[in-house]
Amino acid sequence: MKKKIPYIIAMILMIPFFVLAALSLGTQGSGNGGKEIVNTNMSWTVVKEDGVLEESEGMPVDVNIEKDGSYNLSFSWDVEEPGFLTAITIKDENGKCVYCDTAFQVQISNKPISLKQGKYTINTVFLATEDEYRKLNAENKMITDQKALEDYISAVGFDTFKPDSECHFTFEVKLTQSYTAPAWVKALFVAMGLIIIALTVITLVTNKKTSAPSEANTTNTTDATNKSNDNIKDGLDNISIAYAVFSLVVTCVQLFISLGTSLLPLANTPNITSLITFAMIVISVDIIGFPLILGLTGKIPTREIPKQKFGFFKFLPYIFMTFGIGIPLSFVGSLVNTILTVPFGGSNTSVILELLNSSSILPRILVVGILAPIFEELIFRKVLIDRLSRYSTFLAIFVSGLFFGLYHGNFSQFFFATGIGLLFAFLYSKTGKIHLTIILHMIVNLFTSVITTTALQKVHAANPNMDMSQDFLMSHPEAFAATILMGLTYACLALLTIIGIIIFIIFAATRKLRLEKVEGEPTKAESLKTLFTSKYAWLFILSTIGLFVFSYLPVILGI
Repeated sequence: MKKKIPYIIAMILMIPFFVLAALSLGTQGSGNGGKEIVNTNMSWTVVKEDGVLEESEGMPVDVNIEKDGSYNLSFSWDVEEPGFLTAITIKDENGKCVYCDTAFQVQISNKPISLKQGKYTINTVFLATEDEYRKLNAENKMITDQKALEDYISAVGFDTFKPDSECHFTFEVKLTQSYTAPAWVKALFVAMGLIIIALTVITLVTNKKTSAPSEANTTNTTDATNKSNDNIKDGLDNISIAYAVFSLVVTCVQLFISLGTSLLPLANTPNITSLITFAMIVISVDIIGFPLILGLTGKIPTREIPKQKFGFFKFLPYIFMTFGIGIPLSFVGSLVNTILTVPFGGSNTSVILELLNSSSILPRILVVGILAPIFEELIFRKVLIDRLSRYSTFLAIFVSGLFFGLYHGNFSQFFFATGIGLLFAFLYSKTGKIHLTIILHMIVNLFTSVITTTALQKVHAANPNMDMSQDFLMSHPEAFAATILMGLTYACLALLTIIGIIIFIIFAATRKLRLEKVEGEPTKAESLKTLFTSKYAWLFILSTIGLFVFSYLPVILGI
């Protein structure tokens, strides 16, 4: 019973730890968790006559900020066609602009900004001509590079605005003081994370079961002999404890880095945020997590999976099936994410997608397209399946897919990651060649996270108002080319997905995805019962459920 005490305490502390993490770091909500400074809703008409805009009603709104701190600016506006480019500005009492953003129409936008004590004015500026935008840009220094400025003006297409027109606007703006966790909450969060890691390591040391002889680690033995050496429950327990320690250490490293970088003055800058996040992933998973899981599982007996010849034409269907399985499941994840976030004022765009959209192409290629596939396949396919398949190939595949999906810690990626994780695990178990799943992983990551994101970024850069009218596109070659590129990219993705679904159905119907029955191997039902009755498997599952709590609790609480 004494050996179980660290495990029991770790289980009890797990969810409170992630709640404290959410309270310490959560900033993804609508800002409702802080003190409300401004909340106004208005509508008015803007008339353009002889090239001059006349505002009949509307802004500005005066704001009094009582103390320095982080604030959340939430705004939305809706405009009837044809519309004008609209800027929202915040200026201090000396007339210095501290915030400026432009758009044609925004439904919901949450912007973190830093304000010092004093009086401010929130205002809208309507821009119907190129000269008006140049004047605004000169005053607020939004675009300093001359070429970038000219490209943006060309992309907006001021020349397409009608000379005489009238627009009706509705506008809502809300400014709230961002929620900031008390120091004791942050301190308790860090302390509890360290305690859980320590308790989990103690559990690993005191409960490790290695009834199989150590020389079985590298020997080629039959499945039946493997099962005579040790039993499935002990093997699953050992692996689950190791992956629970891995998950907790990686997660705590990421959370601690997030806590430290949140104090930096440039932490809310999109480009800096994306670089910090990519660096955090590399440090926690590649530099710390991978050596850790190798050390934790080093003495667990393995089964060398026989390598099978697998030519290009056998491999090709799996490329298509990766998209045929992954893309539909990504839509399922997006739907679930929307249901959980939008009612609470969150964005229907996942945090991961926002990160990718705000990042540069080179870090995306290196971290998302190359490093992530290599290390994730080694961790969740090779290391895990080599050790668990000695007891049950089905269990190894199922645990590989489930653990991989849960490890992502959000519904936007859970279904997608679980689906392709199961396919990759099946392919590795069938061929014994980890480089095949790494290649598949690279293909899907490069296409969905690099190619499509880059195409979308090019469209936004060349056509910021997303004007898809024929007149605009024909008069702006860069916007037309970017739109064609995006269309071809998504058409290719749709084609890959459709072909992949058809191949998957054919493979399933012809039983090409069935596992060969091995004498002495437990049934699927017995394997699943072992998994869901293993208290150590639940240690890993709870650690990842905590990640889901961390992902969605700030949105629900509006912090």
